[in-house]
Amino acid sequence: MDMLKNLNAAIEYIEANLLAGEIDVDKAAAIACINTDSFMRFFSYMTGMTLNEYIRRRKLSAAADDVRNGNDRIIDIAVIFGYESADAFSRAFAKQHGITPAAYRKNGGALKIYPPVSFHIIIKGAKEMDFRIIELPDTKVYGVSKQFDGQGFKNREEIRHIMWNEDMEAVPEQICCGKWNEKGSTAFDGMWYGVWQDGKYMIARAKEDVKNDKLEMRKLPAGTYAAFKTEVGGYAWEEFPKLFELIFDSWLPASEYKQKYDLVVEVLHLWTDREKRKKNRYYEVWIPVELK
Repeated sequence: MDMLKNLNAAIEYIEANLLAGEIDVDKAAAIACINTDSFMRFFSYMTGMTLNEYIRRRKLSAAADDVRNGNDRIIDIAVIFGYESADAFSRAFAKQHGITPAAYRKNGGALKIYPPVSFHIIIKGAKEMDFRIIELPDTKVYGVSKQFDGQGFKNREEIRHIMWNEDMEAVPEQICCGKWNEKGSTAFDGMWYGVWQDGKYMIARAKEDVKNDKLEMRKLPAGTYAAFKTEVGGYAWEEFPKLFELIFDSWLPASEYKQKYDLVVEVLHLWTDREKRKKNRYYEVWIPVELK
């Protein structure tokens, strides 16, 4: 366990010096109590990227907060993060995030951010996260909720499975007319919400997508939300646990934001047809945030 402690201390040193120009890799290795070559090989093996690439990605992830929320000029931010010119910074920023810093400051958009790595028995962090900040208006959703807090459920996955499962409570069929995989039907096409709030989990849709006028209504409060998106094609029971872990164990502790309410919104993009669903489905997690 001393090895893990030393490795994490080396990462803390790197994080503390992201804005200090060139990071002394030899010093980081010394903190980890191994030689520099071994430290760099170990890091690359465990995270799938070189140490220099990790440092670059972390700087550009941190720089995104300054671009979005700060008042400094782009050239000043470039210098802070060790770039010799605004052009060099803009090229690097666009290569990682897919958008220039000027365009991101003006219009917002999706980012590719990398939370700090930490070494445990498993490795957390250093994974690409499809991230953006959104401004959500007051949003009413309609559906069916179930109390889970204090009811003996082991985890989120258990309650989610019960409510989505056709052989158990089949909540989606209480919200829309139709069934999954029904030939020619589009009843379940589009956005679904899984809302965790006040000890309840709710499956819901927008008003125009529901066919039952006796559903519970819940309002998602207007404000700033951090939104994270999975890749296409995965299963909800696999993707949501991984995304929750990255958000709450890696991204949130290291970001400029804190969670604003006891609220987490899952967004599921689904299709009625099985083959379309398998090919196109993807998921998001939205959490309301404010600057620390």
